[in-house]
Amino acid sequence: MTSPRTTTPRRWTTLAAASVSLAVASPLPAEVRLPKLAIYTPQQQDARLWQVQAEGGEGGESGAVAGIDADIAYLAQLAIVEGHLIAAAALYRNGMKDEAVGLSYHPEAEMMDTVRASLVTHKAKDITPQMQTFSAAMEAGEPQMAVDAALEQVRATIDAARAVEASAIKTRFAALTVLTKAAASEYAGSLKDGKVEDIMAYNEAHAFVLVARDLATGLQEPAEKQSMRILQVLKAADDAFGDLTSATPEARDPAILAAVAARVELIASQVR
Repeated sequence: MTSPRTTTPRRWTTLAAASVSLAVASPLPAEVRLPKLAIYTPQQQDARLWQVQAEGGEGGESGAVAGIDADIAYLAQLAIVEGHLIAAAALYRNGMKDEAVGLSYHPEAEMMDTVRASLVTHKAKDITPQMQTFSAAMEAGEPQMAVDAALEQVRATIDAARAVEASAIKTRFAALTVLTKAAASEYAGSLKDGKVEDIMAYNEAHAFVLVARDLATGLQEPAEKQSMRILQVLKAADDAFGDLTSATPEARDPAILAAVAARVELIASQVR
């Protein structure tokens, strides 16, 4: 993602014609090395061991699950959709209505055909109606309380869809890894020339981190040691973000989130 997203995503009126193809046809996106830094901290050294996907947004998010296990992809995509909507609500709260509404439609443009097909496969309830209600609340200029209530309804439906997947604990940690990589990719893609160019992607990255924390917290009972280690690692992600209430937040080093993703992946790989 090298410029702000201007493509108008499909609106909810087109949902009746949505495909139910299970295939994730997008090829794995190209990869690039992290920018060279003059002095490497331990975080940055870790980050150089892991390459951030070059494409954020549509390419990076759909590509994030290309070629991986179907159950991992299912859980990861639900988390990515959830992150989009959390970010949209945050933008709305900050007075950026147009950006908020646009971002709320990104999942439909990027991945919802595949998500809906996966929901059918997993015998889970469709989350589309709640997503539509959430977008409509922002389009109508509803008070923040109403928008937040609609968001909670969506999140509850996503939680229910997530719960039907009786996945092995390793699968859940793997999905968490995909999500933190997506956060790093979105963050890197939101920057240009040392500035935040894409406010939506910047907020997406932050929302993905928030969802990752929720997921890791939910894993404490079956895998307390690994989940606590991941929660500790995720604290470092805060250093990547400036004032999230600003329309022009501070751009910081993308290596911060890349290092977080690398460490999460390492911890998750030790789960059996």
